[in-house]
Amino acid sequence: MISHRHKCIFIHIPKCAGTSIEAVLGHHENTHEQKERQDHRSIRMLENPIPPSAFLSAENLREVVRRYRWQSRDTRPENKLTVTAEQFQSYYKFTIVRNPWARVHSWYQNVIRDEKHLKAYGISSDMPFDTFLKRHAGNGMLKPQTYWLKGFDGTIKMDYVGRFEELSKAYADVSPYLQGPVPTSLPHEIRGGHSESWRDAFTKETRDLIAQVYAEEIELFGYSFT
Repeated sequence: MISHRHKCIFIHIPKCAGTSIEAVLGHHENTHEQKERQDHRSIRMLENPIPPSAFLSAENLREVVRRYRWQSRDTRPENKLTVTAEQFQSYYKFTIVRNPWARVHSWYQNVIRDEKHLKAYGISSDMPFDTFLKRHAGNGMLKPQTYWLKGFDGTIKMDYVGRFEELSKAYADVSPYLQGPVPTSLPHEIRGGHSESWRDAFTKETRDLIAQVYAEEIELFGYSFT
């Protein structure tokens, strides 16, 4: 999401407390349905200017196409905000990441409880977790977290990367860099942390699958299954 009020860019990776951060920053004002207001654009969908090198990589080119499709399809004005080249350089850019094993389990739980997601995936709510991961790990909203954070040159474009597991600390670290008044702390119910129960959902096979699919972010952010 882009906030011209707070002069910041927040990259909302799915299932990383992004909806809560967006709400605190006023992104969901004047709406009763936060879920429909989420802005999941990657940094490449916001980066300005678009360098010539973006057209030399198939992955980068897909992001260029995706950013223009988003502009034409999303009907929510706040999700279509853009930044100038100067704003892209000067705005404070931050994100929240999460343990990938916990994140995929949280997404699965979200999908099987939501009729829209079930329809989009073409699955039933009784699909086993193992089967879901074998089909969808690394794709769609379960792309590696680094997908959202890398610019066209392949580097992480964030000024700050916070952890879902330490959400209150992350918000305290970020707040001084945001322009204008912002809440001094997160509401109690969205301060993060995580349950340990997700570990019980994995077999050795699916544990290893996630380790392979998300190897880059596991090393980059220092996560582990244990």
